[in-house]
This record gives sequence, C-alpha cells and structure tokens, in this order.
Amino acid sequence: MTVLQAVQFEAPLVNPAPLGLYAVTSWTEEDGPLRWLDGGVQIRPHNYGGEDAVGRWQASWCAGVADLTETDLKTGVRPDIPDPFEAVTIWAYDQCDLTAPSRDEVRTRAAQNLRLQEQVMVEQAVATRLLLDAGVPAPAADLVEAVSNLEAAMSLTCTQGYIHASASWAAQAQRYNLIRSSGGVMVTPLGHRWVFGGGYVEALGDTLVATSPTFGWRSAATVRETIEARYNEFIAIAERSVVVGYEAAVGAAQIAG
Repeated sequence: MTVLQAVQFEAPLVNPAPLGLYAVTSWTEEDGPLRWLDGGVQIRPHNYGGEDAVGRWQASWCAGVADLTETDLKTGVRPDIPDPFEAVTIWAYDQCDLTAPSRDEVRTRAAQNLRLQEQVMVEQAVATRLLLDAGVPAPAADLVEAVSNLEAAMSLTCTQGYIHASASWAAQAQRYNLIRSSGGVMVTPLGHRWVFGGGYVEALGDTLVATSPTFGWRSAATVRETIEARYNEFIAIAERSVVVGYEAAVGAAQIAG
C-alpha cells in the first residue's frame, strides 16, 4: 500500500529540433497586420521557368531574313506566375483549474505545444502544395535513382535547390552516401540541401520533391486565455499564422514500394 504520493518532476522545456522546413526557410518576421492572411503570398519568379525563353543560334551568319526558320527567331515565352501560397494558422491548447499556479502552467504548456508541433503541421500543409506543383513524379526503383532524377532536373536550372523528403529516408540516404556535409548542413552529392521533415513522413511518404529555396512569413506566437465557468477551467490557446512558398517546384520522384 502506497502511503506517500509520488515525487513530482517538471520536465524541462526543450527547443524544437533544428531540422526540417523551418531550418532552411528564409523568414520574414511580421509584427504588424498580416496582409497575407486572407490572400496569401504570390511569388514572382526571376530564376526559374526561363527554359522557354532561350535558344542557340544555328543559322548561317550570312543568312537573310528569308532564310530563317521559326526556330531561328529569337523569341520565347515568359513563365507564368504561380498561384499564391495560402496562409495557415496553427493553434495549440491547454486547460486546467482556476488556481493561480495552474494558470501559469497552462499558458506555458499551450505555448510549448505550439513550439514543438507547429513545424510538423506546416510541413504537412506545404507537402500538399509540393505534390500539386511538382506534377506526376518520375518512377524510381530506389532512393539512389530518385535522387539522381532530381539532381538531373535541378542541373537543368543551373541552381542549387532543396530536396524535400520524409524523415524516414534520412538513414537510407546516409547508408548510400547520399548525404554530405557542407557548411554544417546536409546536402546531396551535387550540393542540393536536404529537407527531412517530420510532417513529410505521411504527407510525402515515398515521394521526394525538388524545389527552389523556400521563403516564409510568420506572425509572432500569441497566447490568448479565457475561463470556462461551467467547468471551473482556465483555458489557453497559443497560435501563429504562417506562409511558406518557393519560386518553383522543379520535379518529383516516387520510390517503388
């Protein structure tokens, strides 16, 4: 028979892991009205989509106008502007009784729930857009072939980008020497940055997506509170609004199951 109650130990708050989408995104921290909350952010590309606006001169240097074919004309197509990236609002909840010490704990728990779960939920939302923009993924027999396909697609843009993948693929990538360190970050053999996300585990699954670097806009995290008198409860809600976007989704590869 237990006479004394168990000793209570308050687990210390930990910081979010420095991995995933948040670690690689260039952030704009907002401290005023969120103009993008309703309409999102539309990114105007300047570095991608130019493959239909370049060419290689092949006609004779002495050719007259009548000698030129349609392929000799120096013309092209300007890339479309992608649809706006929608904002998402992530919230976290906690509640306890109305005593004063409990109120501080409730506020802290709500804020910590947001800190640790926000990125995962944002990655889940971003994954939906990644799959939509990347189109039909190229089939790949294994991870090596998938990375090879995406590096080939990125090489045609002459830029360094990101490869978004489920965190479950990190160990496999390490096993096959597909991860190397560059300036303290994980990159592919050709230097594209790995983005292993917890939110991508189910949302992307066996699909990898290559994109240009990501940009983000986010509000400050706020904690709001109220009292539910019917149940003698103190309630806190922590929330933040976020937009993450990119210039281009370059391609996708799906690994055969």
